[in-house]
Amino acid sequence: MNARKKVLLVCDKNECTSFGRLALSIMQALEPEFDVDTLWLKTPKFFKDRTTRAKLEIWAPSLHVGFFTFRRPFKKILRRERPDVVFFIRPELGFLVPVAKSACPAAKNVMFVHDTFAETLYPDSLKFKILNRFFIRDTVKSDYYVYNSRWTRGEAERHFGTAGTRGTVIGCPIDSGLFSAPEQSIDSAAREAFREKFSIRGFKAMCLNVSLDEPRKNIETYFEMARLRPDVAFVRVGKVSERLEQIIARDHLANVFHFPEFKAHELRDFYRHADLVVYPSLLEGFGMPPIEALSCGTPSVAAATSAMKENLDSVVPLVDPPTDAEAYVNILDRVLAGEDIVNAENKAKLLEYCSNAAFARRVGGAILESLEG
Repeated sequence: MNARKKVLLVCDKNECTSFGRLALSIMQALEPEFDVDTLWLKTPKFFKDRTTRAKLEIWAPSLHVGFFTFRRPFKKILRRERPDVVFFIRPELGFLVPVAKSACPAAKNVMFVHDTFAETLYPDSLKFKILNRFFIRDTVKSDYYVYNSRWTRGEAERHFGTAGTRGTVIGCPIDSGLFSAPEQSIDSAAREAFREKFSIRGFKAMCLNVSLDEPRKNIETYFEMARLRPDVAFVRVGKVSERLEQIIARDHLANVFHFPEFKAHELRDFYRHADLVVYPSLLEGFGMPPIEALSCGTPSVAAATSAMKENLDSVVPLVDPPTDAEAYVNILDRVLAGEDIVNAENKAKLLEYCSNAAFARRVGGAILESLEG
């Protein structure tokens, strides 16, 4: 019997981040067929507790310092572990691809590309200039690419010039064990009691948005919805900046509530008790929140852009142009009037595509294909 092929994932974000959770999902997907482990590149920003140790880890004061200090211990670990595949969780770790090629010439280097926003959206940002110049550029030296969507693949091939290179779309998994519909339906009284628990009082319904504070997330349109429907609470999960606080104060948005972060089970409960999840983002490599909401039994609406159109078209209503706040509130009104805006058949197909089992098949197939070349 042939020995199982060895896969080493490389991740620099903790298990509470989307990248960290993705690394764990990939490990889970590969473990039945492969010998798989994760090397955690740890910095205090994402790994505050130094007493919790992983089997494989390297520490640095920051990722920028790690650009210089990760290489030697990384090479040492690779020579000891001798993986058949080195799987980088994001292009920002591309600076380590040449190190992997030097340490394990026979190993295949697989790069997971989620989007090209760091490379293309902020041409005048010093931070992203540094990322592109030093961290990302060696991504093009990978042997094989996996993408979260067809849209991302097209964007990445145009940006990196990798059209025709070996790779495949594997999507992203939804943790359906966590993000699932409640056993019993949630009525209006239960929704009101939930809002009261978080001091969201005096509103007839609740919308939810989960997002970073970036221009591409189009949070201004979500806030315009709040201005148009003052009797509905508009909750946003994500850090609030001075820019957003100024918009809230200027427009007197007493119905906007911010929560910087939640544990996963708390986020699930917000999904379940929301009347509608709103995702007006201008650009997404995949767009997890509206799909997580659907998995929790809650309708969602999104902008008809990028990978969201790819994933959600014919599943839920999509808004075009994505800045049309009136269109979003019209969909909200339909939901509050009792209309089911979700296509049940297409929703089931989407959730099956995003299931752990389907994701595992695609990831395993990608690893085998990477080893063939």
